[in-house]
Amino acid sequence: MLHFASELFDTHPRFIQLKSLLMDLFNGELIESIHLSGLEHVISITVAPPSEKLASVSDAQTEGPLPTVHIRGYSTKLLASGQRVPRVELVSMGPSLDLSLRRHQPADPELWKVAMRRPKLKKQDVEKGLGKKRKNLEVDEMGDLRGRVHIGKQDLTKLQTRKMKGLRSAPGEDESEVEGGDGPRPAQRQKTS
Repeated sequence: MLHFASELFDTHPRFIQLKSLLMDLFNGELIESIHLSGLEHVISITVAPPSEKLASVSDAQTEGPLPTVHIRGYSTKLLASGQRVPRVELVSMGPSLDLSLRRHQPADPELWKVAMRRPKLKKQDVEKGLGKKRKNLEVDEMGDLRGRVHIGKQDLTKLQTRKMKGLRSAPGEDESEVEGGDGPRPAQRQKTS
């Protein structure tokens, strides 16, 4: 789970962009609720308390340094709480990073607009996770794209098998019938005494 703990991630343009980058890096999606037993790791991303000047600025052109971004990794421990919902305890496990946003070069507005454009999708395709409906593709419960490949029936009569000593033909017989395994094996000659 990714947890962003600051209002700057929703208001300041530089931090909005950082949130987008981190969610892409960790492959995160916005969700409304979560089942506690399925939660193993929490990555908490917080920002040091902003100054009054920074909190009121809404454009990317700010004077002075931006507050430090703290990234902390935790594992979860579910403990008995005496209620139906267990008590969740976070145990620090790393990584622990302190980042500062220093250099910034905004993208060309036209190029940014093209890069951020998303195709229009039907509601049912958005729920399934697909763009155009394509045959033999489906998205499972975990959000992974799965596909089926259909192939025709294989002809196993032309399959080359290993040549073994027991399958060699007797002298004077046609070797192509026995070695390749293409046809039926000829009957063995019985020795007469």
